[in-house]
Amino acid sequence: MEFASLLAQEDKRDRFWVNYNALKDYCEAQSLDGYDHPFLWESLADFTIDDRAAIPLYLRALSRAIGDEARDYRVSIKFALAERHKNMGETELARQYAIEADDEAKQIDDLDLRRRISRFLLSE
Repeated sequence: MEFASLLAQEDKRDRFWVNYNALKDYCEAQSLDGYDHPFLWESLADFTIDDRAAIPLYLRALSRAIGDEARDYRVSIKFALAERHKNMGETELARQYAIEADDEAKQIDDLDLRRRISRFLLSE
């Protein structure tokens, strides 16, 4: 690989971490200010590269996704947990979260997400 390409990749990686840390700081500041919305923690988890590090963030988001108005968040978060657990070879946990997501997904309008969950379950 040529030198310019290596520099470009390094710059891209550095920008990723600067932005990731800014998002993390924002989520933590919002939480301290009493605005602990599941969207914040799910977003941070979505951008977390390491599956093991992402799971506690998804669980934090899930614990804040309470009530009927947060159903879409719960479905999305549970499905993301299923994918992360599958990546780590934890197929039983992956299936459990996917089934939970599928059960709640029957009550949302996001057909694309419902299809993705169904495909995930059928691939098991």
